[in-house]
Formats: sequence, structure tokens, C-alpha cells
Amino acid sequence: MSLPQVIFFGVDLVRFTIDFVNFFALYVAISLTLNIEFGYTGIPNFGKVLYIAGGATFAGSIAGRVAAYILGVQIKGDFITYVPQIINDVNSELASNWIAAISILVLGLVVGGAIGAVFGYISSFPAIRLREDYLGMLLLAVAQFYQIFLRGFGPLVGGTQGIPVPDPFFYFSTLGLGVRDVVGAAVLATAALLIYFYSERVARSPLGRTLRAIRDNEDAARALGKNDVAFRRSVLIVASALSGIIGALYTFYIGAVGADTWQRYAWTFWPWLIVIIGGAGNNVGTVLGALVFASMTKGLQQSQYFLQPYVPFDVNWLQYLLFAGILILVLLLRPEGIVKEKPSPTLPKSVLKGIETLKRKEKV
Repeated sequence: MSLPQVIFFGVDLVRFTIDFVNFFALYVAISLTLNIEFGYTGIPNFGKVLYIAGGATFAGSIAGRVAAYILGVQIKGDFITYVPQIINDVNSELASNWIAAISILVLGLVVGGAIGAVFGYISSFPAIRLREDYLGMLLLAVAQFYQIFLRGFGPLVGGTQGIPVPDPFFYFSTLGLGVRDVVGAAVLATAALLIYFYSERVARSPLGRTLRAIRDNEDAARALGKNDVAFRRSVLIVASALSGIIGALYTFYIGAVGADTWQRYAWTFWPWLIVIIGGAGNNVGTVLGALVFASMTKGLQQSQYFLQPYVPFDVNWLQYLLFAGILILVLLLRPEGIVKEKPSPTLPKSVLKGIETLKRKEKV
């Protein structure tokens, strides 16, 4: 039942497609949560990595301990010291117990979402008092502090060494080579799709219009009776919870978690790049921005070997230079992004078309 190989110019197209779907879905999900915060509400969250890493680290650490306890795996008194053997035994049990595997996955996602929500709630207090530049710098500093904490506090994820985590998808690896990766890609894609539909529902609802009003002119929104403090807090909590869930899901997919996994450029600056390129305040634009980003990133990874003779520097830097150039061009030539933000319809399209038809008849 192993996946077939389709080789084209030395690239296995099947493996490339699975890897691309994983990467694309992951960044679509993260960027959509950032778009809710920044695009619709105007919160400059430069500490996005904090909520993703928070959900991932706590979910991986707690899920490993709970799985060992439930499955009767001997911890030997020190979980971190013996974690490779413990997780290996846990995965062996999960391979024949799909109910336990799903339970561990659900537990991890709940923990990740809860931790993300708690971090979002804590972050909402400075978000209420600070605006724009100062808030962005504060969240960036807090995210960096959390990474330093992870590196120095061993009991959570083993400090700089990191730890393996239970693999809820391990059962599918016994069905054939590559089957686990297909299932993981399907789960990540489903999560990204659900977040997209949720973001669209929010954008087209009275809540979405209220968030835009607060973003554009909070004084006017406050004069109309809108509690901007409560709305900002709710947005941070929800978006952070979703980020924590995605972080936990990604951790279970790769099978490990550590302090150095969560770099600012990958989990904060890349999502910002996607939102700016695609168009802030527009979910379709965010998806297109993620598609451009994923296509260029994976394309460059596959072509680095061939490009190196023609590039006068280490080709690994080409990605950063290219995206920096694209960002500058977008900000100069099309600051609204690929897809410009449009007013969200308040009624179904069929009703709107009926109203337009009546207006035409009245004019006649």
C-alpha cells in the first residue's frame, strides 16, 4: 500500500505534493489567524510565535506524560531523561490502538488551544493600553523571552535538546510507506479549511464589521457604543487559541518539540509577509499570499542545487533576498496586496441581486 513514485527531473512529484500541501496548509492557517488580529482588528501582533510555540510545547509535553500513564508505560521517575525510550514504547502501543491515538491527538489539541487562549488573554492587557508600534515591540519581546525560557527550563521540553512526542499518526505508518504523511497532510489541510471558513464567517458577520470599525477609528466605534477593549481581548484570545491548536498539530506531525524549533522569522515574519503580499483584511488574499509564498519556497528548495553556479553567494540566502525584494515592491507599488480589501456583503448574494433588480425596475 506504499505510495507510488513519480520521478520528474530527479524530483519525486508525489512526495513533493505531500510536502507542499503540508507547508501550504500550515501557513494558511497561521496567516489567517494573524489576518483576524491585524487585518480586521488592527492588532500588530509581532509575537505570533509565542502562541504557536506555547500551544506546541505544552501539548507535546503533557500529551507524552498522559499517554505514558494511560498506556501503562514505565516512566522510571524522570520523564525528560528517559523520554526517547518512553515515547518509543508509547508509539508502539498507539500503533495497535487507534482509539488511544485519536484520544491523545484530541487531548493535545485541547491543551494547545487552552494554552494559546491563556497566553492571548494575558497579552490582551498590554494590547488594551498600548497601540501599534509599542504593542508590536512588546509582543515581539515577550515571544523572545518565551524562547529563552524554553531553552533554560528543562522540565518542559528538555531545554535546548528538545523531546520526542507521541505520534497519533503512527498507526498509519504501518499501512505502507508514505501513508502517514498523506493522513497528516489531510488533517492539516482540514484544519486550515475550517479556520478559513471561520474567518470568512467572522468577516461577513456584524462582528467583522465592528472589528473593522474599531480598526479604522476606535473613537468613533466607542461613540457608537462598541466596547473596543472587549472586542480586542476576544480577538486575541480566539486567534491565539487557534494558533496554539495549529502549533500542537504541527508538533504531533513532526514528532518532536524543542526550544529552537520556534524561530521568529519562520513563525512571525513569514506570516506577516503572507498577509501583506496577499492583502490584509481579506481572507482570499491571505490564501493567495500563502500560495505564492509556499510555491516560491518549495520551488527554491528544489532548484538550489541547479542555481548555485549562477549565484555569486550562498544560495540559501536567495530566499530571504527574494522575499525582501517582493515585500518592498508590494509596499511601493500595491500596498493593498494582491487582493484589495472589499466591503463584506451583509445579506446573501441572492437577496442583494433581488434588491439590485428592484432598483433597476424603479429607475425604468
